Amino acid sequence: MQVPETDVTWTYSLLNATESKATARTGTPMGAMSELVGIDGTNSGGLMPFPGFREMHRFAPETATGWDGGTNPYTSLAHRSKVVDFWSFNLVAGVSSRVFGFVYIVRRPTDLITPACNNVYDLILEFNAPQSAGNVWTAIRLRQGINGGVLADNGGLNVTSAVMSIETTSKAVYIFERGQSPIAVYFKATTGPVATTAAVINPAGPGIRPVSKMYVDTSSPPVEVDFTGNPSGTIGHFLADFLDPTNSANAPGSVVFSRVTATATPSSFAGNPVSNIGTASTNLAGTYSLAVQFEDSRSGRKSQLSANVDMTFTGADRRIVIDGVYDTIRFDTLNIYRSVRTSNAGGAFAGGILQLEASITLSSYVVANLPMNTGSFQPTYTNAAKFRYAYQLKDSALVMQDVYLDRPSFSTTMPKGGAGALLDGTMLVGNISESASDLSGLGDTRWSASGVDSPELFTAQGQYKPNSVGDAVTCFKRTGQVMAGLTRNGVQFFNKQNGYIRVLAAHQGYGVTGPYAAATVGPVTYYLNYRGLKAVYPDGRLDDVQSINQVVSSEWYADATGSQELSKVSMAFDPATLCLYILNPTRQAAVQMWFATGVVSELYDTSFGKVTSGWWADTDGQLVPRALFLFNAPYPDVVTDTNFRPAVFMPSRTYNDKQFPESNITTQVSMLDGDFIRNPGDEATSAVYNYTYRDSSCTLQTVNSGKIGNVFEITAGERFRMIGAWVYLTFPFAKVAADNSKSRITNIDANFVYLENYATGSLGQSATWVADPVVMKVTTAALKMTEDKVEDFVVKQPSSLGVVLTDVGYTTGKDRAPVADYWVSKVYRENETSAILSAYPTSPDGTSVQHAMIRGDSPNWAAFGKHGILGQWFFPAVEVFIPNVRYRLVGLQVKGRMLPTDRTRRTY
Repeated sequence: MQVPETDVTWTYSLLNATESKATARTGTPMGAMSELVGIDGTNSGGLMPFPGFREMHRFAPETATGWDGGTNPYTSLAHRSKVVDFWSFNLVAGVSSRVFGFVYIVRRPTDLITPACNNVYDLILEFNAPQSAGNVWTAIRLRQGINGGVLADNGGLNVTSAVMSIETTSKAVYIFERGQSPIAVYFKATTGPVATTAAVINPAGPGIRPVSKMYVDTSSPPVEVDFTGNPSGTIGHFLADFLDPTNSANAPGSVVFSRVTATATPSSFAGNPVSNIGTASTNLAGTYSLAVQFEDSRSGRKSQLSANVDMTFTGADRRIVIDGVYDTIRFDTLNIYRSVRTSNAGGAFAGGILQLEASITLSSYVVANLPMNTGSFQPTYTNAAKFRYAYQLKDSALVMQDVYLDRPSFSTTMPKGGAGALLDGTMLVGNISESASDLSGLGDTRWSASGVDSPELFTAQGQYKPNSVGDAVTCFKRTGQVMAGLTRNGVQFFNKQNGYIRVLAAHQGYGVTGPYAAATVGPVTYYLNYRGLKAVYPDGRLDDVQSINQVVSSEWYADATGSQELSKVSMAFDPATLCLYILNPTRQAAVQMWFATGVVSELYDTSFGKVTSGWWADTDGQLVPRALFLFNAPYPDVVTDTNFRPAVFMPSRTYNDKQFPESNITTQVSMLDGDFIRNPGDEATSAVYNYTYRDSSCTLQTVNSGKIGNVFEITAGERFRMIGAWVYLTFPFAKVAADNSKSRITNIDANFVYLENYATGSLGQSATWVADPVVMKVTTAALKMTEDKVEDFVVKQPSSLGVVLTDVGYTTGKDRAPVADYWVSKVYRENETSAILSAYPTSPDGTSVQHAMIRGDSPNWAAFGKHGILGQWFFPAVEVFIPNVRYRLVGLQVKGRMLPTDRTRRTY
């Protein structure tokens, strides 16, 4: 294209900027940004830096109780532990007490001096609930001594694809792990010093069918007889009738039905009273079918129905009494069933119609002793109780009661699946296998009985087997009125209609990359595929969200380990900021999709291991849903500050939302945009400091580290919160350009800061470091004046770049401005990852400007030189990594020249 040589100013408005990575950088449309990092997308009108994260909670595995052997392995070295996975829950204890907390897997610490192979993990639950002294945190051990099988940790022995998840009912939390029986935990609201306690049911499930039998005499063969009430050598129960219900090899409860005379009163049972015998119904001679089912009102769990037994008698009327024993941890309620007199209603068929006689609170009928045979011991067991009850309803009243309509027999345990979800009262369990390392499962999904509101009752009929054998559900996500089961090969839709589960498989080839790479926003579920982000709707439609295709396919999935990298990606939606986070812990980066403004952006230097949806108590005491981020030390084995613990963070809603929620903590503890700056009058010296540690595959690794003097003005109480922070060398410019100006703090003490892979050498008195800044970066579309295609052949020569800022102010917690605050200009060529030009702001006389963040059209431009490079495809960029500065970046300009094409300037 023949054009005259012209001086040009390219102007970019950033009032409504958004990132587009649907294509390579050269395909970025005009008006969009090819890269947009570290911005607050909650509002338009200019680019503000992302406000960072605030600390929510520090895990405390050293406080966990319930260890086998009584010794807590975290007592002395909890600061070197590593939480490799976590989930959040909230539910109700008792009538209205709200409980929330975390379930997490933590790797045991090792000794720094002689690093050992520490591939041992524990499963712990921490919860916050109303106590006598206020809301406090309590930790309990769920499983201990897990060797490997942890998906969230990296490499080697520990990646055996042990998919895990949790699901909550209104009163219980269920922990699923492929190859392990699920664990159920519910909470008991009581009175006393500790007002809320946790009860662990491991394994979860209804257990063996409750044992039921008729009272018989000791003759051979035994004969059903009346029970006189007063035990003797030949009258009374035997210990074998009431085995220990807390032993998983036995039923969780046992009952014996007996008939007594119609004239029996409480005084008829000397020493073994039946409290309600005086109001018991009298039943006509005939045959009755009897059964019971245990239930737990605290968690909603139910046992199987006992085998129904027939009671037959002739002659005078009788009353019916139940004697039993039960596990007080598992159950607190008894549902009592019987049929009407079968001789009146249709014989044996009527015996199969069981109607609810009563649903009783067992504690109201607990007795100290059962009427045992004088040669037999009382069935006294820890966490078990004995009870006696007399039937109360006549047949005429019984026929108006509810009928037992479900199946009489269920599986004793829940399926050993890693993916669990509750669909309108029915529990779905997928990714089922007999062991965590067994990948040969059929890919089937099972669900609990639909006719009963109990998530633990599973039958052989409630099952779906996919056509593609082994295509197991990796995770479930509620999508409108249906449940989407995302597999590695497609989507399975589970819908509950008229009490029955209907399954439809769809979208073959569009599978999810990992168990955490999905999140629901409104009625739509977004999930990560190997080529980008997909959106699935309740009606089954599938859409392609193209804006981050290049991030996924060209950046995250670019090398030989890309599939492993994508399997660790996690997603969560934060309702407080209306932002969907897509976190890649391997790259320490995240994609942000802001639903309030339609903006797409990214975050760098995130330092987090996982993001998940969860709950937190807001300042008004209400639990609110938030996106929760998991934080660990970069190298836990080398941490020496005993105050450090793995933590949970959440996004700050605004710049004023950074304070720690506990009133006794006054220091600013936000990640990204910390307030720690170097005092320029202090001398900072450096030295080599290398250390060794064992990685998760038990391989001995060495980290090259730089050890510099502790240059940050912080107290001992603040110090541990800097571990894991990214730090930037910001001034002087010569040092920034010459040295490795970015590193991460692996450890810190009163005298030194230890930086990961940092080059050695004296930093000098005037060197300035900042910790955890929000890296804000804007890379525009290509330098163009119009969208005319012929302009692709025009040669450009950028020479300088300037910005326009508004609302500039400082937010430092130390009540002073940063030592240096400026922006860096860069120019990228084509799709290259490294900038071809880079410059700092200078004044009109050419002097470098230390404080360039000023309001308005600044005279301080970054100059690339009058004889810069030539080319057709250039992409200008602005980068800021200074903490504690608030501003709006509303526009940028690039000055340069447009020249004729190479061909028109050449002589051949």
